[in-house]
Amino acid sequence: MKMPLKRKLSFATYFNNQGFTLIEMLLSFAIYCILSSFLPVVFSIIINMNHVTDRTQQLEFELFISQLNTELQGCDYVQVKNGKLYMQSLGELVTYEKYGPNIRRLVQFRGHEIVLQNIKSVEFVQNQSNITILVVGNNNDVYEDQLFPFLQVVGVS
Repeated sequence: MKMPLKRKLSFATYFNNQGFTLIEMLLSFAIYCILSSFLPVVFSIIINMNHVTDRTQQLEFELFISQLNTELQGCDYVQVKNGKLYMQSLGELVTYEKYGPNIRRLVQFRGHEIVLQNIKSVEFVQNQSNITILVVGNNNDVYEDQLFPFLQVVGVS
């Protein structure tokens, strides 16, 4: 009695059990080399994360000063009292004050606009011709700038 021959399936040639071929090994090695070439870049990003945070804080301070300077140029009255900066412009009173780890801006003592964040302290100093702003960040970096109003209407108290 003859046994019928088992028919070899067509997809069986793709999944043989003879081990890796040279092409499969080269392909696996190429994928390994590509993935391992990204590791130094990833590590350098992780190591330099503090530098990026410091630079971001400096850019936020510069943006805050720019916005404050623009608003100061159009105001009619400026006063520093109890650690807060008060500016009168077009009949509206604008206040800048420390609020937790942030500096917030209030208009007519309403609203809550965060203009600078992650700070330890802020100090507004009023002189005859300018206003000095001294900010200490969470990482103890000190940022200082002087603003000069367009019209010399700074009220000294």
